[in-house]
Amino acid sequence: MRSWEEVFQELGTALPADFVALIERYGAFEVGGLGEDDHGERDYLEFLVVADPRSEHRKVTWAQAAVLRADAYNPLREAFPDMHRLWPEPGGFLGWGTTIDGDWFGWLTEGEPDEWPIVADGRDDEWRGEPPLRITATEFLLHWFSGAPDLPHMAQLWAGGEWEPVECKPLSS
Repeated sequence: MRSWEEVFQELGTALPADFVALIERYGAFEVGGLGEDDHGERDYLEFLVVADPRSEHRKVTWAQAAVLRADAYNPLREAFPDMHRLWPEPGGFLGWGTTIDGDWFGWLTEGEPDEWPIVADGRDDEWRGEPPLRITATEFLLHWFSGAPDLPHMAQLWAGGEWEPVECKPLSS
């Protein structure tokens, strides 16, 4: 496992303290629940995966993966001018979680890390134009799991929602 200092050095910035604490406490994890798959069968589906930036069990580091994503996206910028710039551009989007549907959640890296707002980078238009959320990654997860109305495009993972029961499972790094 790499140290946080190594991760921060590679990124050229620290990460928000709440995210570091979340990963320190839980490591890489997935959130999922019982739902209907593409064949109409009831099965466990993972809705959100959050990787540990310190993991050494990947072919590329967390920062390298972000750069590869930006490199793949940059040629498409002209066709999608309303999408967020991507890190490592100043103020660019740096993802910390991805959904089963290909949506990414992350920060706009503007200002100090503990002030970075949360945004979604969706695979389709449903997230476009949504304002950044001035909450932490941990608060985002709490809002999602409690059914707060500021996350209208999220699967209903709260008690009594469409996907119950919901589980949080560690990922093997």
